Amino acid sequence: MPPEGHAGASPAHTETHAVQGHGGHHEYKLGDIPGPWLLFSNGLLVALVLIAFGYRASRKLAEIPGGWQNVGEMVVETFVGFTRGVIGEGGEKHVPLVGTLFLFIYISNLWGQIPGFHSPTANLSTTLALGLIVFFYVQIWGIRQRGLRGYLGHFWGPIPLAGILLFPIEVISELVKPFTLAMRLFGNIFGEDTVIIVLATLSIGLLPLAPVFPLHFPVLILGLLTTFVQALVFTLLTCIYISLQSHHDDHHGEEAGHAAPAHS
Repeated sequence: MPPEGHAGASPAHTETHAVQGHGGHHEYKLGDIPGPWLLFSNGLLVALVLIAFGYRASRKLAEIPGGWQNVGEMVVETFVGFTRGVIGEGGEKHVPLVGTLFLFIYISNLWGQIPGFHSPTANLSTTLALGLIVFFYVQIWGIRQRGLRGYLGHFWGPIPLAGILLFPIEVISELVKPFTLAMRLFGNIFGEDTVIIVLATLSIGLLPLAPVFPLHFPVLILGLLTTFVQALVFTLLTCIYISLQSHHDDHHGEEAGHAAPAHS
């Protein structure tokens, strides 16, 4: 006579064990967030692609650029103009961060469009790591620009009594920024990849009826645009956060410059 537990096993319980491996590890299913190894391997491949591009573009530099060097210089000039346009004069100092973020995010987003690969940015671990990099970079830059006292003072605000209420609100809003960056990027890319996989699976079942029009093709074309937009939004917000810290001293310098002749 079989044990009572096995005799009363429900179909849901049996199905749960069916999707587990022999070692008890949960296998990847459609809609699951990929595991750490899949995330690491795809992220490493994206990083190697960027390193290879940087090496190829900077090898054998010439005064008259051509080929890969021309492409590399065009990319750098684009980021210099972008950072100056958003941050202002001196924004080119942040091109290494902004450019690396954009290229890594953009290539990672496109990576999931290749059959057999997965977008590293479709995992919350990756996007949160990127958000934390931006967060710590902005805070360190703010301290360097304002000094520790001025950095903490901007959370308090100009009115001492109002600062009692403003300080915790400003601190919380600052701490939330990396999570909003991470969730926005993760949600869009993970949702897009999932929709493409679902429609591609349906297309396989409908091949006898519609062999010339895969259902996921329109979403795939739209994904080429959204991957660029998501990378642009992430880097644009990064530049805005840096700009909020960069122009504090400039404004005070201008006010002091206007006030000095009047005082004299």
